[in-house]
Amino acid sequence: MGGLVWNRGIAIYGALAGALALAGCSGGGGTSSPLNGGGGSGVDAAPQATSGDYEPLAVGVSWTYHVNDNGVAYDKTSTVMDTEDAGGPAAGITVFHLIDTFPADKQNTWYQVDGQLVKRLHDNDLDSQGNVKTDDWYSPFRLRVDETPEHTTEGATWTLTLTDTHTSSTKASTMTMKTDNWRVDGVDEPVTVPYGTFLSLHVSRTDPTDGSIKSFWFVRGVGKVKETNNSGHLEELSS
Repeated sequence: MGGLVWNRGIAIYGALAGALALAGCSGGGGTSSPLNGGGGSGVDAAPQATSGDYEPLAVGVSWTYHVNDNGVAYDKTSTVMDTEDAGGPAAGITVFHLIDTFPADKQNTWYQVDGQLVKRLHDNDLDSQGNVKTDDWYSPFRLRVDETPEHTTEGATWTLTLTDTHTSSTKASTMTMKTDNWRVDGVDEPVTVPYGTFLSLHVSRTDPTDGSIKSFWFVRGVGKVKETNNSGHLEELSS
C-alpha cells in the first residue's frame, strides 16, 4: 500500500484501536460497548474520550447500524473486506473495499486513505442476486472525512466540487457536476447511540442544488457512529 494508505502518523494505531474496540462487541454482547465498560446503551454514561482516526479502516473491521428510514426500521452492516487496486479511472491507487449489507441488497464502496483525508472514489449497488443496479465513479473524489486541523475546527466551512459518472442497468452513462458544502458543527460533541456515549466530530454536507443535508458524527478509533438527513433517515451504531 505504500505511502498511499499509511502516511498518516497515527493511521496504524487508529485502525488497530478501532478494530480491537469494535471486535470486543461481536461475541454476543448485544449493544454493550467496550469503550463504556459494557454499559449497554450508555445513555447515563459520561462521554468517552477516545484516540485514533475518525475513520479507522482496517481489513476485517465491521460496524452494525440500527437504521430508521422514515419509519421503516432495519439493520445495516458495513465490513472492510480487503485492500486492492481501485481499477478503472483510478487504477494504481490502493483502496479499502467495504461492503454494506442491507436486508435485500448490498452496496460496494471503495475508499482511499490519503494523508488526513478519506476519499470515496467508487461505489455501486447490487440487487439480491448480486447484479449491479447502479455504479458511480467520483472524480477527483467524494469526501468521507477530513481530519486536517483547518477542517476539524468548529464552525469551519468549505466547498468541494466533483464529477459523478453514473451508470445504471437501465440507462446510459451520465456525467454530473456536484457541489458539496461542508461545515463542522461540533468538535468533541457528546453523542449517544446504542453502542455508547462518546465525544465526536459532528460535520454536515449540504447539496446546494436541492437543499438536502446529511449530518455525520465520527468518533476517534471507532468511526461513524451516527448519520442523519433532513428527509427522515437515521443510522446509529449498535455494535
